[in-house]
Amino acid sequence: MDHLLTYYECDETGHPTMSMLLSMFSTVSNAHETFLGIDKQTVLSTGGAWVITGYAGSLEKELPHFGEHVVLGTRAVAYNRFFALREFWLRSVDGKILAKAQCQFVFMDLTARKLESIPPQLIKPFHSPEMKRLPRIRRPHDLTENEPTHHVNYRVRFFDIDANHHVNNARYFDWLLAPLGDDFLRQHRVKSFAIQYNHEVRPQQVVTSVFTKQENDGHLTSQHQITIDYKECTKADFEWY
Repeated sequence: MDHLLTYYECDETGHPTMSMLLSMFSTVSNAHETFLGIDKQTVLSTGGAWVITGYAGSLEKELPHFGEHVVLGTRAVAYNRFFALREFWLRSVDGKILAKAQCQFVFMDLTARKLESIPPQLIKPFHSPEMKRLPRIRRPHDLTENEPTHHVNYRVRFFDIDANHHVNNARYFDWLLAPLGDDFLRQHRVKSFAIQYNHEVRPQQVVTSVFTKQENDGHLTSQHQITIDYKECTKADFEWY
């Protein structure tokens, strides 16, 4: 689908933020479902919702600026009883892939707040292959031991919560990356990333964003963690240009 990058999707450098990039991927995913006749009411009638458990992807150094047209794409790769795998990409209008990612989904019972088998009516229309074992997406590394860490606390606000009644998956990127500081984020761009969501964050909780970064032979990386009362909710790592 065609997309015009707006100013509110970009940071002060003019490039799309990670949280907005993930929101764009969510938008094209929803458009795919709608195109296949799977509307919001169809999903709600099952009593559940799709929940993302992890992303892994990469970005080109030269990303588009706000005001430019891009093309968003997605495809359903494969699924089994409990998991589904998607691919996403953002490309220029002349066909160059600028960002891509894989994403793993599960289906959650919204009342019991637990996993359930994917309802057939929500997966069959995609005609993706059923596999006993899905390809694994890259998982983030743990924080490097004995490295100095930095942390910032955030209280979950009403506007952080989405229609599934938990923190929107894209919001975590703001919490993860903001503690790196304005100067660092002005001077560096994400080259690759992996994020794993382990426990959902609920309204009014206070999360702690912890990170550490290393540079070896010009190779700059950072490891991140979101915790609540020292319990890990999310972890991620990033490689930087």
